Order: sequence, then C-alpha cells, then structure tokens
Amino acid sequence: MRLRQWIKNGFVFIPLLFDRKFTDPYYFGLTLAGFFMLCLLSSAVYILNDLVDIEADRAHPTKRNRPLASGRLSRTTAIIVAVAIPLLVIPAGFLLRTGFGLTLTGYLLLQVAYSFWLKHVVLIDVMTVSAGFVLRVVGGVVLVDVVRFSPWLYVFSTMITLFLGFAKRRQEIVLTNGESTTRAILKEYNVRLLDEMIIIITATSVLTYA
Repeated sequence: MRLRQWIKNGFVFIPLLFDRKFTDPYYFGLTLAGFFMLCLLSSAVYILNDLVDIEADRAHPTKRNRPLASGRLSRTTAIIVAVAIPLLVIPAGFLLRTGFGLTLTGYLLLQVAYSFWLKHVVLIDVMTVSAGFVLRVVGGVVLVDVVRFSPWLYVFSTMITLFLGFAKRRQEIVLTNGESTTRAILKEYNVRLLDEMIIIITATSVLTYA
C-alpha cells in the first residue's frame, strides 16, 4: 500500500491553506477525512499497478523484493483488497460531499487508465500523473467551500507537478541510460527533450504562481 507515498495526498490541503481556513475545525476535519480517503484509494491504485507490473518487477534488481513480485503476498489477496478499498471509500466520499465522491471516482478511473494504457504514451504519461495531483486539489476545493482560492492555483499545481514528473523521467534516464526494463516509456524520451520541457515548465510555474 506504500504508506510512505501518502504524503502526496497532502495536495488536498492546499485549498484549506490558501482559502485561510486551516484553523477552522469543521473544514480541517472534512479535509483530513478526505485526505485519508485519498490515501486509501491511492493505495488501491498502487496495488493495481503492482499486479499489472508483477512480471516486470520480478526482473528488476530492487522491485523484485516487493510483496507481490517476491511472492510474499498472493495475487488473490491483492485483487480482493484492490477491489474492496474503492467499494468502501468512494461511497464514503459521496457521503462526505457529492462533489468529493465524484472527484474520487474521476481519480480512480484516471489511475486505472494510467495503469493499463496511458503510462505507455509519451508525454501523456507525465500529464496523467500531474492530473492526479490536480484532482487532489479539486477535492480540497469541494470540501472547504472556497471563497478566496484563486483558479490560478490549479494551473500552478499542474505546472509544478509536471516539473516533478519530467525531472523524475530525466533522473531515470540518466541512471539507466534509457534502458530500464520496467519502464519501457523511457525509450521514447531523451535528456534534451526533457531539459527543454523542464525549462519551459519552470518559467511557467513562476509566472502562474505570481
């Protein structure tokens, strides 16, 4: 379930902070509940990813030690948990706020598409990851009834997460010389392209935040 990755769901707190409601117990409680729902749902996605990539992970020097790839966790158990979490979390999201339930549903559908298809499409793979972060921000907006939240923060969230995504791809290419056996999409990228993308996105991030 990769609990260490739950910090990524902190993006749901951005509207709470920028709308100046961080000290409001009611909205803080709603956002905290939404945070844990996103954490559980993202964990279900991680399990799905590991199920899809199980054979590739077994060929990787470190990923082969993951529970599914190593055989410490059965596929059946993983499938049951990956299905059960959304069946519990998404209805709970609708109970919290209808808009938040719709956001969770959209997030799940996007991540399923990423796991099976979008992660194999150059540029779209990073854009999909970025969209997942933006949906976290959207979820936070729905929960706190924003008044002061600027729509430019959607653009900024997009730019900063695109920056992180392309920087990660660049790091992976440098470390593997573009020959990764578990992320075939790296063969569609090169350092020059990524450097150009990073330069453009860095400038756009500063501009949109300002």
